[in-house]
Amino acid sequence: MSTVTSHEETLFTDRKRLFIGLCQDFQDRLTEIIRKRRKASLALAGGTTPGPLYDALSNAPLPWEKVSVTVTDERWVSQEDPTSNEYLIRDLLMRRRAAGASFVPFKTNHAKASGGAATAEKRLSSIMPFDIVLIGMGPDGHIASLIPGAEGYAAAADPAGTKRIAGIHAPGAAGSPERMTLTIPGILSSRRIVLLIMGQDKLNVYNEAKAGAGTSPLRDLLTQRKVPVHAFWAP
Repeated sequence: MSTVTSHEETLFTDRKRLFIGLCQDFQDRLTEIIRKRRKASLALAGGTTPGPLYDALSNAPLPWEKVSVTVTDERWVSQEDPTSNEYLIRDLLMRRRAAGASFVPFKTNHAKASGGAATAEKRLSSIMPFDIVLIGMGPDGHIASLIPGAEGYAAAADPAGTKRIAGIHAPGAAGSPERMTLTIPGILSSRRIVLLIMGQDKLNVYNEAKAGAGTSPLRDLLTQRKVPVHAFWAP
């Protein structure tokens, strides 16, 4: 794999322009990826922030039947639970024109996320490396469900690790303490990483991580030079 000379960042003056620009970016890149490889794969963030992107993409004129979709992390709840990221992606993205996309789930029948990690990794291996991974960032600097201090965090956030998916137990996490997440090596099993952040506080964390400082696991993504990272930000 070639070395990335530098990562990219695009700063917008407002969120409306951000989502218009990001939707067009996804559409253009997916068109080119499918033209070259006849298929594409996406790993997408949950949470409320990317909702407008998914809504806009759902009506993008793409050959969605050639696109495979998964999540970057998942709360260990029923797939029918509105707090699950799978529910979010199916509800906001996989409708209208995008109804033809296929979804590869994280969730298994195991009682704990850690028990299902090997099964999920085997499922996802068929669509790795991801063409695009979209990640957000929490107020504390966590990405996906790589939550500092959580049980299982150290191994999952280790860039030298071998597992691409891991179970995390974070008692303070909203929704469900039991999570499954892409690890840092899992996120880096991609051709492009897109970071979507908003607000000055998150921009500060991003700038700190970019300088190789701070405690956010984002630091390891921004200091590596194998996979390009493109940050999109608005106030």
